[in-house]
Parts: sequence; structure tokens; C-alpha cells
Amino acid sequence: MPRPSRWPDLVRAAGEEFREHGYDNATLESIGARVGILKGSVYNYVGSKEELLLAVVDRPAQALLAELDRLRADTGSSVAMRLRELIRTQVRIFSDYYPAAFVYLQHVGRFRSPVFARFDDMDRRYIAAVESLLAEGVAKGEFSLAGSPAVAARAVVGMLDWMQHWFTPQNGEADARLADDLFAIALGGLLAAGGVHSLTRGLPYEAPPQG
Repeated sequence: MPRPSRWPDLVRAAGEEFREHGYDNATLESIGARVGILKGSVYNYVGSKEELLLAVVDRPAQALLAELDRLRADTGSSVAMRLRELIRTQVRIFSDYYPAAFVYLQHVGRFRSPVFARFDDMDRRYIAAVESLLAEGVAKGEFSLAGSPAVAARAVVGMLDWMQHWFTPQNGEADARLADDLFAIALGGLLAAGGVHSLTRGLPYEAPPQG
């Protein structure tokens, strides 16, 4: 009777190993040890550590883009509510695919092989979608930005990406509350930043004191 596949366990173990020790320090031997198989048995599933990294990061990336496409199709909601749903989606994916989603943020950008090139396109699509959403908010009078939608989009995404340094999943309700806290912070800036920026334009520049 064939043994059950250890592939899901192996991918989960790889995500944990990459998250805790970094890609460079992780080994196929240490990943295999997490699921109770030898390094040689790992090669029954993958041909290299890079191939295993690809398996770890692919699912959260695909899940986020699928949710993003769904939100872009929702033209009946206000821009602010779609932004709230986007932030809730991001936090939920961080939780559902923990720690794989953070492994993506930490490591994928360093790979320039053709296998990982499609992730660069995914990142561009994500930023472009957020930028388009914020630009729509400005056009509809919902947002007042201090700068361009491109800058604001990168500020919002940067806030979410920084969660890799401090976020630990709790439960669905607690994670949703956290997402709404982050949304409130982002929305406050998007609503008022333009007015605040106009006030600061008249303030004189003060050079920092020299040490």
C-alpha cells in the first residue's frame, strides 16, 4: 500500500524553516527533519531548495491576486470600503498562509531566475491596483492625498508589508480587528493628508543640528 504524500507537510516545514533561519541558512536536511524524513527522501518531491521556496511562496501570491481581482470588479462599494476589504484580505492571507506569505516578502525579490520572474509581474500588478484604487478615491472626492496616488499606494503597501516583522496570527475575529485598526490609520491619512500638506508647505525648513 503506497504511503501518503508528505508534500503538504514538507511545504509547511519549509516555510517555517525559511522564516526562522532564512533561506541561506536553511537546508533540505533540516527541512526534512521537521517532518521526519531524510534529506534523500526530500528529493523525491523537489530537485532543489529553490524549487521548494517556489512552492512555499506561490500559494499566498496567487491567493492575494485572486482576491485583488475580485475587489477590482466590485464597483458598487465606495473606494474606502474596498480599501478596507483589501487590507482585511491582506491580513487574512498573512494569517492563513503564515509564515509562507512573509517568506515571500523576505526572499523572493532577491531571485532573478526566470522561474521567479513572474513574481515581479505580480508585485507590479498589486501596486498598480492599489494605486488605481486610490486614484479613483481622489477622483470621486473620497480622498485628499499629500502626493501622487503612486506614493500613497506604496505607503499603504509598505505599512502592510512591514507586518512581517511583528505580526503573529491570532484568530479570525482578532485579525479582522487588527486589519480595521490598520485601515483606520491609512484612511485617516488618505482623508486628511492633502490638507495637512498644504499647511506644512509654508513652514520654514530647519536643518537638523550637527552632532
